[in-house]
Amino acid sequence: MTIGVILNRVFRINNNPLFEYIHQNKEEIEKCYLIIPQEIFEEDGTNMKANYYYGVMQSFLNDLRQYDIEPFLLDYSDLGDFCEDKSISEVIVAGDIMSYHQESYDIRHLKKAFNKHNITVTTVRANHYFKPSATMNKQGEPYKVFTSFYKAHRSKLRKHDSYAYKLKNLSDLFVKSQQKLNQDYSKYGLSESKAIKKWNDYIDQDIQNYETNREYLPEVLTSQLSIILAYGIIDIKQIVTQLIERYEEDEHNIEQFIRELMFREFYYVLMTHYPNTAHEAFNEKYRDIKWEYNKEDYKSWCEGRTGFPIVDAAMTELNQTGFMHNRMRMVVSQFLTKDLFIDWTWGEDYFRTKLIDFDSASNVHGWQWSASTGTDAVPYFRMFNPSRQSERFDKDALYIKTFIPQLNDVTPKLLHEPFKHEAELEQEGIKLGQDYPKPLVDHKEARDHVMSVFKQI
Repeated sequence: MTIGVILNRVFRINNNPLFEYIHQNKEEIEKCYLIIPQEIFEEDGTNMKANYYYGVMQSFLNDLRQYDIEPFLLDYSDLGDFCEDKSISEVIVAGDIMSYHQESYDIRHLKKAFNKHNITVTTVRANHYFKPSATMNKQGEPYKVFTSFYKAHRSKLRKHDSYAYKLKNLSDLFVKSQQKLNQDYSKYGLSESKAIKKWNDYIDQDIQNYETNREYLPEVLTSQLSIILAYGIIDIKQIVTQLIERYEEDEHNIEQFIRELMFREFYYVLMTHYPNTAHEAFNEKYRDIKWEYNKEDYKSWCEGRTGFPIVDAAMTELNQTGFMHNRMRMVVSQFLTKDLFIDWTWGEDYFRTKLIDFDSASNVHGWQWSASTGTDAVPYFRMFNPSRQSERFDKDALYIKTFIPQLNDVTPKLLHEPFKHEAELEQEGIKLGQDYPKPLVDHKEARDHVMSVFKQI
């Protein structure tokens, strides 16, 4: 039997269920083609994300080369013809990846493409913990409230042994491609060894401060595990195993961390059952909201020119680093959907093009949470005030000043609501509308508008 194995975004040597599948079936396999269909990043502004993706891939290819393994690098559009040409009868693919840059790369679309070539598709779990069909409620439907999902499935997390395969014993099965990436991406991305070290350092030294540090904005004190998981560099089962093994050392902080991992699973399960929610409100009664589609306001939001320093700092962080603190993702998404009343799908798509840790399920449902259109979403009347968020989470304006350097010498208290301190700002060398933008919107008026629209639905 000749098989193909799709490795895209399962970029790891260790604890890789795709390699374990080959190990378990090696007696039946005559030839195996390891394939990495390469994602295309066509949109403007995706360079940083593309470089990171290819940097991770290059590190993975280098690791495989140590075992004399060379995968085939293709475009997604060429997969079917390639498999047909090589007489591949079965393709093994991770069926649970939500972090592809384009929706067209996901398992639903991939199965349809291979069906046209009469190629069998076998899916394995690779980047998520739960099998969605095993998480249903008593009515046979997905849980739509996180707390209920968490209570029902938290006890199912357990320790896992490493897989039995040894790559050196499998390498003779693999057909070598003699291909390399067409340019050097070694200064980008993250290797498996560095990811493992980063995660181990975090669980050894920092997880005991998780609940405190998770809200600290001026510097990254979180694990950034979302990046590692988006590329499949470490198996989620390995993460869970380590957390359970260390659980008694700090039950409170580790449980809070596990809770966030369960949120990722919750959104994943919902997305597999309701893929339409990538483009329309989960809550049907909000599908006909008359959003604003003000392109100038949207552009100002994208570029960090809203006149609200905390929002502008966060958008600048995203544009400069490809990452954004989770607290700020909530703040800027509420600002776009509530203060500017712009369709959440615009913001969700902008995040898709920029975030190096993009995960479709978490991104879509995070945006729908903020827009109050999703399942278990924030009620529309609990609308974030960006100025209060700024005072609470960046009291000394250290985060603001990190990403808006022209405000470095300004007294911090003036930066939470600069529009209320124009005269004082001028004394400190900042003229609104010239050195820093005036606010796009009056928050109180925006709130009144939101209340009015949602109450009428």
